[in-house]
Amino acid sequence: MAALTVAICEDPWLTASDQVGTDPDWREILIPKGFGIAEYRIDRKNQQVLLTRIVLF
Repeated sequence: MAALTVAICEDPWLTASDQVGTDPDWREILIPKGFGIAEYRIDRKNQQVLLTRIVLF
């Protein structure tokens, strides 16, 4: 989980991430090895990435 969080912060537009809904700054990505999904929001104005939800399978 820590490695995924670092990867998201380094490059919020990871190739494995998908846009959620119609907002391109709201993203989701599968947690490696099928453990779940992580949703996050990119705040371009403040240059922040906010982890909004983790859903474990």
